[in-house]
Amino acid sequence: MNDYLSSKNFPAISSDTEQQLDLSLKQILDSNFPGSFFKLFADYKNILADNKRSDQWSAVNKQLDTLFKCGKGIPVVDGPMIGVSMSIRDSDYFKSSARLFGHERSAIANMEWMASVWNSTFVNTGIWMGKSFEPVSAETVAEKCSNNPLFMEGYDPETTRIGRNFFRNPHQPSLLQLAGMPVLTELWNLKERPMSSATAGFDCMLLDKNLEKEQSIPYIKTGGIFLANSAASALAEMNGKRVYQLNYRWPNLNPAYPMTRLVDELVQVDDGIYLGQLIMATQHYSVGKLNFSLLGDSIERELGEPYQPASDQQEEYGYQNNGFFLMIDPAVAKQAYADDAFPQLRPRKGEMGYKKLGYDKIAADREPLSATTAIKDKPPLEDWKSGWLQNDSLRKKFTTFCFEQSPCKQDQHEHELLNEGESILQMLFRIQGEISQQVKYEDHLQHFEKLHRLFRLGIAPKVIDGCFQGIGKGYNTRLNVAQDRQWYGLPEPLQGFDYYHGMALNLHWGFNDSFRPDFAKKIADSYLFPTSLASLLKQDDIEPGMLDMFWASIGRFIFPWAGKSFEKVSARKLSMLVDESDDLKKRYPQRLEELKNHPASWPHYDLVLKNEQHYWNQQGPLMKHLRSGSWDNGMNNIDKEFWQQQAQQNWVFGNNTQDERILDADLLFRMLDMNYRTPEQSILDLAAAGPSPFVRQGYSFLGVAGQQSILPMNNSLDEKKQVFQFHYRYPMIGGAAPIGTCLDELVEIAEGLYLGQLIYSTVPVKPFNTAVDPEQYKYQLFGYFLLLDNDWEFHRKAI
Repeated sequence: MNDYLSSKNFPAISSDTEQQLDLSLKQILDSNFPGSFFKLFADYKNILADNKRSDQWSAVNKQLDTLFKCGKGIPVVDGPMIGVSMSIRDSDYFKSSARLFGHERSAIANMEWMASVWNSTFVNTGIWMGKSFEPVSAETVAEKCSNNPLFMEGYDPETTRIGRNFFRNPHQPSLLQLAGMPVLTELWNLKERPMSSATAGFDCMLLDKNLEKEQSIPYIKTGGIFLANSAASALAEMNGKRVYQLNYRWPNLNPAYPMTRLVDELVQVDDGIYLGQLIMATQHYSVGKLNFSLLGDSIERELGEPYQPASDQQEEYGYQNNGFFLMIDPAVAKQAYADDAFPQLRPRKGEMGYKKLGYDKIAADREPLSATTAIKDKPPLEDWKSGWLQNDSLRKKFTTFCFEQSPCKQDQHEHELLNEGESILQMLFRIQGEISQQVKYEDHLQHFEKLHRLFRLGIAPKVIDGCFQGIGKGYNTRLNVAQDRQWYGLPEPLQGFDYYHGMALNLHWGFNDSFRPDFAKKIADSYLFPTSLASLLKQDDIEPGMLDMFWASIGRFIFPWAGKSFEKVSARKLSMLVDESDDLKKRYPQRLEELKNHPASWPHYDLVLKNEQHYWNQQGPLMKHLRSGSWDNGMNNIDKEFWQQQAQQNWVFGNNTQDERILDADLLFRMLDMNYRTPEQSILDLAAAGPSPFVRQGYSFLGVAGQQSILPMNNSLDEKKQVFQFHYRYPMIGGAAPIGTCLDELVEIAEGLYLGQLIYSTVPVKPFNTAVDPEQYKYQLFGYFLLLDNDWEFHRKAI
């Protein structure tokens, strides 16, 4: 069949064993081989990835074992390789007992629960994309293996390699899959993909030729370090077969469990295709290091036995096969990514390799002409990361601030924050990183001062002719939909629709600022416990920015917030949503029934009850225009004219948007948020044509222009900062708690780029009413976010 597969490649202990192996190989090639090893392995993977076909797993693993035994031992694997996970198998801790009864594996191991869980979660995500094998100096190898004489004796600069694994974000991930990359990044200390041979922080020799080959592999993070060399197989049943062995176990490689048990082995089975087996130690291994603080001292303890072999006897570790994988040369990448091979690994639009391998041209040929195509906001640039520097209009847009005089006169020279050749968004990313580093040890608002100043200098958006309006063009689109859409029993067509993409910058635990003394004491008490939290506390009475750390590492991958949409609000709808009358049940019975039937909206419904009971002694400033009655029942013409004017000049209706990650929890959100909905198809088409589509809307709010900031940090003694506010608190708006305690503020800092403050009341038990002085709600800053038009979003995704 080829020059790589032969029973003679296995050091059989007898001629009968060799004949049996030869017969097994012949049976595979005669009966199962479809003419391509890519197709053969794809067929195997389809079986092994299907929990409904678990009765076939044992037979397939036996065939993979046969192919591995007959594969050709190789002295070296060089450069980057595409990776395909084939199977994962449980370790069999009762293997010896099972063999006494004539079985290869015990009944417990044959349950293969790890494979079942893997198939239900990550099997076809393509989160693991391969490995790289790079030259390494003798000095580095000696340091990594603690100068182990057995390994150093086999060191050869021509064959010894240091390696790392490749990882990418899953496509259309579930909530669990979304957590994969952040968890791996933290656990395995993953690094950004190196784009140049001059990139620092790698122990290997980064070669330009290898980085060029890597361009066919769509990965973003790299790590999981191993040392590799030609060696005898670690498995006793391999009879000393020569393999290319990858060892993750050396303590100085800083392996995280279960890599402290892991050894991989490779053989070649065809041109450009290598079959690998996963091997795990079942005894004498470490589960990692425990770091904790005790009485102010930092203590490190190894849990288990650190790997440092003193002999060539592998039996002491109880190595077992735990599955199989493939390594594929990028030179045959298009065959590997073919529809009848492993298309789930194929580069997607925007990923490395998409254009290099020509998938952009294939997609263009297949794309049908449609209404979506006609309205598509096509990017004028190929390179949104730095190409804007050569585009006069974008260069001006991306480097020009929208500033006005700050209420705090000391806020000057903010233009100096911007470095040469840097966009305002790149500047914000840099500031975001600085804040994240500082709040690791102390979650204090002083670390956010650059963002505070930028906010105070920004310009508040306006409402013009009922539409959300920034400076200049100031909007992504203005969509009017003629189709019939209802609001509370009457038609209300969609008018002036506009949307912006969202991104959270840094988060802050705002409750600290209202209750810091008690909270600081509780945090200080945590020194009594050897926890990772306590180890972060470097001084008395401070606490780390756990909220920001969670968002940066995991939260932004899990929570599907995509931005905000705005649309015109009718006078009728506006007057209903701000109504705080004592007869709301009578005025809007259908709306009240919705509030009552959504338990998550209980805080809003509770405000209805309190209004009914005259809980407040005064009425808010807008209520005098609702005394004559609701719009549909009794409101006089003077009040109707007032609300029409308000809707035209001050207010818009808005929703938060969610991307497709929300779909896994679609039913749950429909139960939680009474305003959660699927947008009209015209809106979905519009979103799909942009850089970051959204699929749902919810968490409704009223946006109002020309407001004074409720945060003292934004104001001076003699001047208040003018802002655009998002109101979630009115009783008739509804929405899932704790959104009912939220009141955000927004300014524009560059054309189409808005800086927002996430603000919550820190007295959530105090019921909301516009007659109450905002100071009584102790509003605090909980973080900053951005709203971006399409140009900025293309740029954000590129950087």
